[in-house]
Amino acid sequence: MDALAWSMKPGPIAMSTHHFSSTPPRTIRFNVARRWAPGVCAVLWLLACSDHVAPRAGAARLDPNPPATAMNANTPDRSADPGDNSAGTRADPAPTVPSAPGTNAGSEGSSVNALDPSVSGGAPAAAGGEGTQVPAKPEPGTLLGTATRPQLDVAAAAQFDVLEYLASAGNLVTGLVRDNWDPTAGVGDVASFSADFRVAAAGGTHTTVQAAITAAVTAGGTARRYIEVAAGTYREVVCVPGGAPPLTLYSTSADASQTVIVFDNYSGKPKAAGVSANPCNANLNGATFGTGGSATFGAFAAEFRAKNLSFVNDTDESTAAAGAAVQAVALIAQGDHQIYENVRVLGNQDSLFVKSPDVSTVTRAYFKGCFVEGDTDFIFGRATFVLDGCTIRSLTSRTAGGVVLAPSTDSRNPFGILVTRTTFTADATAGASSTSLGRAWDESQVDVPTYTANVQTGVFPNGQAVVRESTLGPHIQATMPWRAAATTSRAYSSVAGAVPANRFYEFANSGPGSGAAP
Repeated sequence: MDALAWSMKPGPIAMSTHHFSSTPPRTIRFNVARRWAPGVCAVLWLLACSDHVAPRAGAARLDPNPPATAMNANTPDRSADPGDNSAGTRADPAPTVPSAPGTNAGSEGSSVNALDPSVSGGAPAAAGGEGTQVPAKPEPGTLLGTATRPQLDVAAAAQFDVLEYLASAGNLVTGLVRDNWDPTAGVGDVASFSADFRVAAAGGTHTTVQAAITAAVTAGGTARRYIEVAAGTYREVVCVPGGAPPLTLYSTSADASQTVIVFDNYSGKPKAAGVSANPCNANLNGATFGTGGSATFGAFAAEFRAKNLSFVNDTDESTAAAGAAVQAVALIAQGDHQIYENVRVLGNQDSLFVKSPDVSTVTRAYFKGCFVEGDTDFIFGRATFVLDGCTIRSLTSRTAGGVVLAPSTDSRNPFGILVTRTTFTADATAGASSTSLGRAWDESQVDVPTYTANVQTGVFPNGQAVVRESTLGPHIQATMPWRAAATTSRAYSSVAGAVPANRFYEFANSGPGSGAAP
């Protein structure tokens, strides 16, 4: 496909005007005209975009609004509540075996913290410090690549690096505050930690992880408390409530597979009303666990850190009732300044859910040297978070065509998910070009007309993600890696039309799935 470059104009629904510029053969460059008289604007729009205008000799005319990536034949649509109290749904690449999951009859319910219902776990207004007011939003600038696979140039890429993603938090209405948070050193050397509590089958202060966390919460205070977890398997549901003091949960074994926190709840799993799902997302009124409530481990406190641990949801979807929604979260994270180092997050659908308390709040999390595994939308959510130096492994036992990322970033937040210096791999049965890098999760939007109407209000999701300097295996779709949105099936488009353009970009990736020349 011919190279394409264009510049995008800020604004949620503005239609950009373009003109052809002088470029090398087989390249089309679109640049935004920011200030045109209305008449000139209309003429230029017709010249640049009309189907009756032939492209320059030697250049193919690229459709700036390509059709949505067709779903794999084995990936029919689903209707299921993805969590976070959403009324929306996400289309799911359904398993070949077992049958496709159906509608989750249960509401996600209240996310009231059962251990400390008065605390939301959100970012403080000053994001942990005095901070400074955030400057103007970064812009992707002139995009390179193709209409279906846009690439950042070097200048734009500098605005979308780890430290820029994590520099600011707070409220999108009153204004984010920049505290220049830099968590890249990670959690620290566990050998230097002095445990306040120890979890072990024998010889510790507690035999369950939850009991140790509850003890730390009860102790209170503002000093960081350390909980050491002995190697072993802990079959339990765990919640770090929003009111917890700064906690570090860790194992002294550098092999994270040796220290496992695991359970098997899933979204459509029945429960009685009044019975809590994961206490961090209790869903007390629901007849099922809901997506957020299915989480094995929930961390809703600011300043939470974890190292050398595995968070696992080992739901066997084949045993679920026919038509039950089978989203099954291993780790749900909500709270600012969270750090996860050398952790494994394992599941199938919805393994890693990183969220914020509400659409107007920005909270941040940083994952260093992690391993995340799943098949459908298995790294998703509304928060701003970074996966740095990780391995992301796609599974194909349930579906032949999965999706990795599903951000539901609020449109007012310029930073959603950043994946950097990471390796994308798959199991041995994954087909070439079978897996999408991602799709927007149009959280709570129901359908395209609803989404379009909400765009007019200025408060709507438009998932944002950058994948940069990473190695993409042959299972990643090489030409059309971004799929139509979950919930609404809004077609992917890198150019604004009736609704804003998608905000998915790449930079300096390599490997067979990157589409880069070998």
